[in-house]
Amino acid sequence: MPDSRLFKFCLGLIAIIALSGVGFAEDIKKDDEGLGRNLYSRLQDEGLSGFLRTDYFSSDKASSEKTDFLGLTAQLKILPRLGDKIDSRFEARAYNFDILHYNNDNSVSELLEGLAIFRFENSDLSIGKQIITWGRADGVNPTDNLSPKNYTLLLPEEGDRKTGVASLKYDYYFSPELTATLFYSPFFEPNKVPFAFPSFIQPTEKKPAYNIENSEAAFRLNKIGSDLDWSISYFNGFDLTPEVRYLGTNGGKRLIEITNHRIQVFGADFAKNYGRYGFRGEAAYMLTEDMDGNYPYIKNPNLYGVIGGDRTFIETLNINLQFIGRYIFKYSDVEKIQNQAERSIYIKNATFSGELDETQYSMSGRVDYKLFNETLDMEVFGVWNFNRNDYFIRPIVRYAFTDSWKGIIGGEFYEGDENRTLFGVLKKNNTIFMELKYGF
Repeated sequence: MPDSRLFKFCLGLIAIIALSGVGFAEDIKKDDEGLGRNLYSRLQDEGLSGFLRTDYFSSDKASSEKTDFLGLTAQLKILPRLGDKIDSRFEARAYNFDILHYNNDNSVSELLEGLAIFRFENSDLSIGKQIITWGRADGVNPTDNLSPKNYTLLLPEEGDRKTGVASLKYDYYFSPELTATLFYSPFFEPNKVPFAFPSFIQPTEKKPAYNIENSEAAFRLNKIGSDLDWSISYFNGFDLTPEVRYLGTNGGKRLIEITNHRIQVFGADFAKNYGRYGFRGEAAYMLTEDMDGNYPYIKNPNLYGVIGGDRTFIETLNINLQFIGRYIFKYSDVEKIQNQAERSIYIKNATFSGELDETQYSMSGRVDYKLFNETLDMEVFGVWNFNRNDYFIRPIVRYAFTDSWKGIIGGEFYEGDENRTLFGVLKKNNTIFMELKYGF
């Protein structure tokens, strides 16, 4: 990093340290005369929590040529009680990831969750913007189709990617172990993926409109708290991952449309522990709008599964391995398309949709080792695709200086054919990152 950018990076660290001074507001909550509580302690009673963080990434996650990004992020969460049987949850985030370049246009604020939860004798009704996660596999979840992820977000943790969707969720508790969930939403939001196109390609985005016709619905029956945890699920809605359609040319530009198509997903998962060993599996059968495989811009029906397990050693070392498989029904090889312009577009489409090969085999692994009373956490996560020999590795080290101050350093590294593999296409996103975080 050039000296000037190092200086700016240090300024960012100083800024967040100064901002974190609000954490010391707890010191002023003491009332020597015991006459009452101040606003801060009342907010704590309402479940106030949050953090301030500064992050550096050597590259963005948008497959561009830009380098050196410094970001400041503030995130707040509060859980106010609205009545004896009404809870609520609100979480918001504000950030700017381009401070080094003085680009104020990159300042963003977003509501991650904002919902009310109505408690009944044997059920709960959640109304509002909410994050919903399904699936028991590690990091690869074929049944997780409800809440979108932002894969271009310059934050280091996997959990930072998800945001809520405005919806209704009804949970009925047959028992403490068995729950039925109904989900409904007319407000579809897609994943944000790192599509990058050369200048001669002109993309337009066509997102499903917010209306009853484009509603999504889902059902899940979930069993926990026994020797075998499991669930079965059904989803009828839109594919979170957008797809690309070639429209032709105009004035030397290749015109494409980015949109999301309706799918139906029948899913199941399980998890079971034997002492230090844990086993889990997850599978989904997807029906699409192109059941006969006629259109290269719409996914074909497919079967997608994950199975694996983990083993804990010496109390703080955990190793997790999973095998991943996908079979594409009515498969057609997009590389055989005669029109060169169409072929190049649909190869990219198949790359992101996971349809380059009829049968695909992959393996994921995660090694996690904690030291010094778990204040130091070292983790490596990776995925290797057997078919095309491309892979992704994500090492990360976390250290807790205190209960409030934490630091992170790590990286994301992709390797593979830049034109014919998913991780090869994402090589421009190879990055090293650092974070300093203050939580309260």
